[in-house]
Amino acid sequence: MYPFLFQQRRNWQQHVLDNAYQCQPLTDIKQRYWVEALPQPFGILFSREEELKLGEATAVLWDMCREFLDWFFSADGLEDRLKKLAIPPAFWEAIQVSWDRVDWEEDLSLYTRFDLAVTEQGQMSLLEINGETPLLGAETVYQWLWLEDMRRSAGAGRSLPEDADQCNRFWDEVAGQFRLLSRQYDLKQFGLSLLIDENLSEDAEMAGQLVEIINQELGGDRFFTQLVGLRQQLGIDEDGFFVDQFNNRIFRLWKIVDWLDLQLAAQSFNADKALAARLLSGDVKILEPLWKQILSNKGAMVWMWELFQNHPVYAQFLLPTFFRDTISIASTELLVQMHVKKPLVGLEGVGVSIETGDGIAGAVHSRDARGYDREGFIIQQYQQLPEYFGYHFVVGSWIVGDTSAGLILRGDTNPITGRHCLIAPHLVSDSLLIT
Repeated sequence: MYPFLFQQRRNWQQHVLDNAYQCQPLTDIKQRYWVEALPQPFGILFSREEELKLGEATAVLWDMCREFLDWFFSADGLEDRLKKLAIPPAFWEAIQVSWDRVDWEEDLSLYTRFDLAVTEQGQMSLLEINGETPLLGAETVYQWLWLEDMRRSAGAGRSLPEDADQCNRFWDEVAGQFRLLSRQYDLKQFGLSLLIDENLSEDAEMAGQLVEIINQELGGDRFFTQLVGLRQQLGIDEDGFFVDQFNNRIFRLWKIVDWLDLQLAAQSFNADKALAARLLSGDVKILEPLWKQILSNKGAMVWMWELFQNHPVYAQFLLPTFFRDTISIASTELLVQMHVKKPLVGLEGVGVSIETGDGIAGAVHSRDARGYDREGFIIQQYQQLPEYFGYHFVVGSWIVGDTSAGLILRGDTNPITGRHCLIAPHLVSDSLLIT
């Protein structure tokens, strides 16, 4: 894993506008979201062997997650664990049933992203799990379109290795999983509503683009779709059904918000118990399913370390992790070292801080919590990220359904990867002939 330079395409902004969602941020020279906004664009090169190892590691991590969830929902003390993760009690039975349902097709997972620190020597450490509705899927698709355009433009002063490829089957796998979901959830009958935070313009743009791509892929299996705003358009009726701005019931929902946001919205309507009852009965289906809330909560990493720190396979990917309020020799030893403090709930680096542990300097780097500091924190051993051209890089590795599906790389000038980061494409090649 190391960087390579490439020549900026003359038409790159138009190519983004024609082929990507979040077109304005991606083409914005000042924001520097897509790497070609930099004066000297670069990507990250992986060898074939590294690609293979990343795919194998991703499959192993998914096996670990499933083994962890079996333990989480079956071992004594379940209610204590759910309380520790700050999950509203009204949903405790529904979340267990969502994992334990006899029919595996009842609560299907769409996709999950593992965020990894990968050293140049190939050591991989799991930083966190994005299991609910992880973003960056469309960026993963766009980097493939970048590669295809670079191949077409090879005669214009650009060259790539003849064997240049990407670790990227994301969209093929998503389309296949959506075909399964469409059948099992009867989307042709019920349609699909996409729940967005209407205060974030990129959510609406992303959702619209995803719907367009999905319907193109499904062909004759297309289904009705609509966008619904969490704050002004979503409601819940007295029977626990979601309703849209026209008071129509919503039976199938793809949420681009956290489960906790949805649960708190239900509480605001005094409908949390009624909604939980609908989820229990299966009348309402939501992507991602309720059991994914456990994986996305960073407290899950604490129990994974507790369970698997000596596991012959899983242990190599795990970092020592504890709840911030845990009192033990091991947690105290971590507190006095360089470590990372993370909120249980939150994404895009909110509320995360890197702390020295010496009691003097405090946080070396931090990001605003923006309200994601109410549920509690974990502490995790600090793992330095690889740095290229001033950017610290996280490797995001996708699981779609149960299949490893590709990589997305994010870089940030802050060691805590945030919302406005850099997206850099990657290549897989055993050749060094990149100019």
